[in-house]
Amino acid sequence: MKSVLARIIICRRGCRLRPTTAATTWSRHALVQVAAIAAAFCVSCSHSNKAAEEYPASEQKKVIQLSDEALKKAEIIIETAGPAVLKKTIKLNGKIGPDEDHTAQINPRFPGIVKAVAKRLGDEVKSGDTLAVIESNESLQPYEVKAQIDGTIIKKDIALGEFVDTSKTIFIVADLKTVWVDFSAYRNDADDLRVGQKVFIRTSESGDAIGSTISYISPVGAENTQTTLARVVVANPNGQLRPGLFVAGEVVLGEEPVPLAVKAHALQTIDEKPTVFVKNGKGFDEFVQIKAGIAAGEKYAADNSFRLKSEMTRPQPGEEE
Repeated sequence: MKSVLARIIICRRGCRLRPTTAATTWSRHALVQVAAIAAAFCVSCSHSNKAAEEYPASEQKKVIQLSDEALKKAEIIIETAGPAVLKKTIKLNGKIGPDEDHTAQINPRFPGIVKAVAKRLGDEVKSGDTLAVIESNESLQPYEVKAQIDGTIIKKDIALGEFVDTSKTIFIVADLKTVWVDFSAYRNDADDLRVGQKVFIRTSESGDAIGSTISYISPVGAENTQTTLARVVVANPNGQLRPGLFVAGEVVLGEEPVPLAVKAHALQTIDEKPTVFVKNGKGFDEFVQIKAGIAAGEKYAADNSFRLKSEMTRPQPGEEE
């Protein structure tokens, strides 16, 4: 697996300045090279007299100041830099289906006329429950069609007075306490898939992820879509995974623990360099020269940091637009 660690090649300009007002200010850590992954390494400011001589004071003293109210209004989320597990993942689309290993198709034992229908689509049934009554064409005697497993009726194709024969499936009963999620993977992604890999499934963008693992990968591809099927068996005790619905999945191809990381969406590109805004005391000033790591436990802008970037690039009073 290729390394997923973000590495810093060189340092940038400037040094750390303490804010002189009570307003909340933000510093930025300028990073030179960051891998496009779920987290990234950051590096911290080193005070350097040489750097102070090389760059004008106007550049060094660029400060972003926000009141607590403005910070809250901008919905800037503060998180703490620290250890994390970097994941290399791919995203796939899938569809929920019944667990066919726990599904029963029910056909009439003898051809005949339907005299009674005892259960409806969606009913919960127990093994041995009567589903319908059919009068045999041969003996003219009624017989009961019974459920063969505990589960839910997911298909009903029978009506009172209808003639049915032994080739017709009149009920399908499935135990939905587990379901299958079948993902379609295009060739480039399918080559990286393996049985046993972790998968996180979401039924909606706001919903919690459901964890499972790949249990089966089809040895053949689908000719019409040029995709390969990867199947996940998922526990469904609350019935939230409904067969027929589409879901999104994230397959973990590899994991690597690192001592220090921040969220990828905390990064903003400024002067063509990836940048992280780091909290300093009561506020945040601008970090420009990068030599060491952001200290574990240091606070940084994790979400909506783009608003700080906008604030930083806004002309100040006396500056030219």
